[in-house]
Parts: sequence; structure tokens; C-alpha cells
Amino acid sequence: MILSTSSGDFPIPAEVARQLPNVPPLPDPAAPNAKLQIEDFRHWLDASPEHAINYERLRRWHLVQDELAARAKAANQPFVVSDDGLE
Repeated sequence: MILSTSSGDFPIPAEVARQLPNVPPLPDPAAPNAKLQIEDFRHWLDASPEHAINYERLRRWHLVQDELAARAKAANQPFVVSDDGLE
């Protein structure tokens, strides 16, 4: 698995990937079937409170990883994807 950040793309270590919540891909607004993708995602999100929690956990983790990658890049340091932000 690869994590795309504003600072580049980074491999997600297996031990981190195993901890990530199971969330379907976000709809692609440029796709020909964008309306259907958005509707399907909303149905999934509304189907269970756990889905909303998992989505928020993944979103927050991605924001934290993006910030950490940017800091590492600014400091000219290597960046390794971690589970920071999943708690």
C-alpha cells in the first residue's frame, strides 16, 4: 500500500496497514459515474455509526501523516509512515 501526501508517496509498512480502518475509496468527482460513487459512499457512511468513526479515524491519520511528512521534508529528513494519528 502507498500513502500519497503533499510531500510525496510513501510505502505503508504492513504493521501499520493492518491497523488501518476498512473504508471504501472516496468518490472521484471527475469520474463519469461520480454521482453514483458519491451516493454509494454516503449510503455506506450512513449505514452504521462505526463506518463514520472509521472514516474519521482514517481521515485524521492521513492528516497527521501528511503533516509529519511535510515536517520531515522541510528538515531534509527521511519519512516513514507510522500509526501516529490512529489513536
